[in-house]
Amino acid sequence: MSPDPPTTGASTTIELSSISLSSRIPEFWQDQPRLWFYQVEAILAQQKASDQANYNVVIAKLGKQVIQQIADILEKPPEQNKFDTLKKRLLHLYEETETKRLRKLMTEMDLGDQRPSQLLRRMLDLARDKLSEDAVFILWQEHLPQSVRAVLACADSKNLDSLGNIADKVMETLKPNEVAEFSQSTSRQSPTKDPIFAELAKINARIDGLARSRGRSKSRGRFSGKGHSRSRARSSNKVKRTPESPDWLCYYHFRFKTKAKKCVQPCSWKGHPPAGN
Repeated sequence: MSPDPPTTGASTTIELSSISLSSRIPEFWQDQPRLWFYQVEAILAQQKASDQANYNVVIAKLGKQVIQQIADILEKPPEQNKFDTLKKRLLHLYEETETKRLRKLMTEMDLGDQRPSQLLRRMLDLARDKLSEDAVFILWQEHLPQSVRAVLACADSKNLDSLGNIADKVMETLKPNEVAEFSQSTSRQSPTKDPIFAELAKINARIDGLARSRGRSKSRGRFSGKGHSRSRARSSNKVKRTPESPDWLCYYHFRFKTKAKKCVQPCSWKGHPPAGN
């Protein structure tokens, strides 16, 4: 009895499935690696493929520059958890740091052609669990026309999704010249008088010095007695600069000098518009 001829139906099905799977996954997003992996994992979950197969799918979607950054993993891949190892490396390389996200949130946001709700979602993504929703809401309002802010102030809902939808609807009612006038005013970056926003800006100004402060605290912890007392005495004699000081600079001018795109009152930077403008 002759042996049965080899069947090709099963292998053909597997190949077609792999081609279909690969076509559904976009090329790696260097600017949004975390969101890219959300989409990839959702697609891969439907296939219930092996760790090796998922690992291979990700590699196939990486460009030359990215491949160069993971060459050591490709040359000597781990025996287990290949996909997770690759994911961890890519997120480490391309995910924005916490400090960079907060700096972007505070200084680089702009409404532009977006809907208010789209800007709000982006700001929430940058803030994540580092700023409260109330703080993000305050920052978000600074990028909206006064007429939109007035409506939001009267809204009963405190849910950010609902407030974003309300802002979208109000923006749709504005005349083109009103929107253009607001865009021009924001490009000039007129200073805000909101004391809460000013406080947030001052808090953010301390982010870069936080690590140094912790380092100094650890260093001081090694000393005690008279030396510690002298240190406290010197510290108490220093004049603390506050917004009431005549030479106080807001975060933006203190950090970026002439390149600052915003200003927070009160600020002694020469040439900024008077407080009433």
